[in-house]
Order: sequence, then C-alpha cells, then structure tokens
Amino acid sequence: MESTKILKSLRKIDPELRKRFRLYLRSPYFNRSKTFIKALDVLSTFIDKYPNKKLTKEVYWKKVFGKEAYKEVNLRKLNSDLLRIFKGFLAQEQYQTDKGRQINYFMRAVHELGIDALQSISIRQSDKYFEETPFRNANYYLQKYTKEKEYYQLIDFDKDREAKSNVEEILRNLDLFYISEKLYFYTSSLVRSKILSHDYESVLIDEILGFLESQDKGYEGAVSMYYNLALCIADLSRIDAFNKLKILLDKNAHLFPRDEAVQIYSGALNYTVAKLNSGAFEFNAEYIGLINQMIKKGYILEKDGYISLNKYRNACRLALRIERFEWTEWFIQEYGQKLHPSIKESAMNFTLALLNFRKKQFDKVVPLLAIIEYDDVAFGLAAKTLLGATYYDLDEFDALESHIDAFKVFLSRRKDIPEVRRKNYLVHLRYLSRLIRLIPGDKKGIDKFIASLEAEGRVINAEFLLEKAEELR
Repeated sequence: MESTKILKSLRKIDPELRKRFRLYLRSPYFNRSKTFIKALDVLSTFIDKYPNKKLTKEVYWKKVFGKEAYKEVNLRKLNSDLLRIFKGFLAQEQYQTDKGRQINYFMRAVHELGIDALQSISIRQSDKYFEETPFRNANYYLQKYTKEKEYYQLIDFDKDREAKSNVEEILRNLDLFYISEKLYFYTSSLVRSKILSHDYESVLIDEILGFLESQDKGYEGAVSMYYNLALCIADLSRIDAFNKLKILLDKNAHLFPRDEAVQIYSGALNYTVAKLNSGAFEFNAEYIGLINQMIKKGYILEKDGYISLNKYRNACRLALRIERFEWTEWFIQEYGQKLHPSIKESAMNFTLALLNFRKKQFDKVVPLLAIIEYDDVAFGLAAKTLLGATYYDLDEFDALESHIDAFKVFLSRRKDIPEVRRKNYLVHLRYLSRLIRLIPGDKKGIDKFIASLEAEGRVINAEFLLEKAEELR
C-alpha cells in the first residue's frame, strides 16, 4: 500500500484537510459509494495512529471489505477511484479559494443557460468584487479580463454593432495580464540562466521592454513592479530602476498576495547582494533597508513560520559592515528565536560571535565559536574563518598556525564541500599564512602581498586580509 498514490497523498495533507475530504465524499453530488468513505477512514486512522508503520494491502483490504476474499484487481480499482475523487476534491478546494473565478463562472452560467432574471445580479456582484478585491497582481488582471469577456457575451454585443461595447476594457486587462506574466517569467529566467548557464528564449520581451520604456505614463500594479525588477536583474547599472522598485514595494506590496510580495522582495535583495559582490558597498544599507521594510510589513518569515538562514545571516553580516551594532543585537535576539530549531543555536552563537568581533570584543568570540555545531558545512567554514581572524587580532599566532593546519584537515575530510569552494578556502588560508609572516614596516613585502592578493581576484575574507596588511605599513 505504501507505494500507492492515494496513501502517499493523504500522508502529505493535514488532518483538517482529510476531514474536509470526508465531507466531500459524504456529498451525493460528488460520491454515492460508502466504500470510499470506509476506505478513507481506514487510511486516515492508520496515518494518525501509526505514522511510522507501513500498511499492508491485506490489512487494508480486511478493514475495508471484512471477510470478502482478497482480490488484487478490486483493490487497485478502489485505490484508483478514490484517487480520482481526491483529485476532484483538491481542484474544488482551489476553486473555493478563488472568488473571482467563481463570479466569472456564475456570469457564464447565467449567459449559457439564458437565466435573464439573474443577469443584473451577476453583473452587480462582479463589479463589486473587482472594485473591492485588494490585489492587483497578474492573476487579478486575468480574472478581470475574463470578467469583461463574460460581460461582453452576456450583453451579446456582437448582435448590436452600434452599441459601445467593453472591448477596450477586455484588451486593456488582457495586455496587463500578459505583460505582467511575461515580465515575471522573464525575470525568473534571468536568475536561472546565471545559475544554470542556460539561455532561455523569450519571444517579444525586447519589444515589451522597449514599449514600456517609451511610455510616459506609469503602468499600474504588477506591470510597474515586475518591469522595474526585470530592469534591475537584467542590468546591475540600473540603480534608477532599483530605486523605483523600492518605492513601489514600500507603497504597493500589499496589492500582491503575501507569497508573491515576498518573492519580489527577494528579487530586490538579490540585486543588492549582486551590487555588493561588484564592489558597491553602499548597498549594505540598502539591504538592511529592505529587511526593515519586510519586518514592518510582516514578510520576513517564510511560509513555515521560520526565517530563512540565508536572510538571517546576510542581515546580521551586512548590518555589521555599516556598524549597526544595536540593530544587529536586536535582530539576533528577535529573529534568532525564529530560526528552525535544528540550526537556531549554532546560527545565534555564530552571529553573536560576529557581533563581538566587529565590536572588537575578541575575548568573547572564541567561547561562542567553540560551541557551534559543525554538522552544517556553511557554519563550519564561516566559523573557522572568523576564528582565524580572531586569533590574529588577539596576537595568538601559535594558536593561529595550529588553526590553519586544522582548517586544512577539515577541508580535506569534508566530502560535502564543493571542489571550487574548497580551493577558495585553501587560497584564503595561503594568504592568511603569508599575512602572519609579514614584517611590520617592510613596505616592499607588504606591497607585494597586497598586489598579489588583489591580482588573485575574489578571495574569501579579502577585506580583513587587506586591512591587516595596511596596518603593518
């Protein structure tokens, strides 16, 4: 039974949704067989009572059919039919959450069935919904386009060519939906192409971008939001588009469903990180500004109620770069508690260690790093890098040399470290070893070290290495 799609599916949903599925099965409109209700009850009881046990076909059959002789073909048909009804239930659940679609189908039914008595009611109900619904994302324009199209057919404008129809509204909402959706997936393709080294084909995108660039009037809702996001992601130099996007997010993020608003904020955060990686360090403050917006609007947590480790760590690290010590300490205490329990302690200890390092309270750093779990390779690498810098600032050079040797062993033993990353950390350790052998006042040696470091390109913790080399001049 464990390999059946119906049992796998039921295990994935919560008990409340299973209860609603049972109500669905009890409705004679959707199901007239009591066997399906019995089968669901057996499966639900087993899932709740024995979450870690496997259900055999024979036990399942006996609980559903009693003493009736076991027949494999009948069991497969039962599971297949129950799955078919379950798929219909899931579709119904989605339909119930989409008020705009319900209203549009109501208008279509009034038209197709010719129920003239409900015509004015369907129009008023539709107008009221689209005036009051809070969102202005691509789905809104799709439903609004559908609404205007249903209205066109309901009034039967094709029979009265002299009457002023709503064709302009139909086309306007279709354009807004198409352009918004096109920009959304164009932006997604840009991000993916950088990761996968694959160029996605996007027909008409240049024409759309050129058209929007030429327009004097600003477009509303999703078009404006995704247009400026697309410009940012496509071209890091478009700071004007980023500034416009920030304003739009602050003013209009509430016009999008929460998950979609969070996605747009994530795009803006990714832009600031890309700018930082290009050397535009003024974007440290921009990143923190966006994080504060997300906190203010209630968008900082993921769907599961936790803050993502990447967002948490970046916020602390970048705030410390601009010496926002009080804010960082508040953020660690406030949102460290909202990390997933499996990483919470290590993440909080690491960020507290980083805070103390930046405040030059080096004696507090080592004890915090000593209690970090190294199961997570990212924590291990970051913590060991910070520990090396701390030993240097404490003038504990013997401990630092031992640490460098231990770090190399860690890099060689951990098979979950990608080869490119391993090499990058080995380069960092090579320069750290060279740093502790520089002689203070040896301008020639120091200049050679700095020139070599800068020629190397992006070196891990290069900022620290350069700063310490400069101090030796």
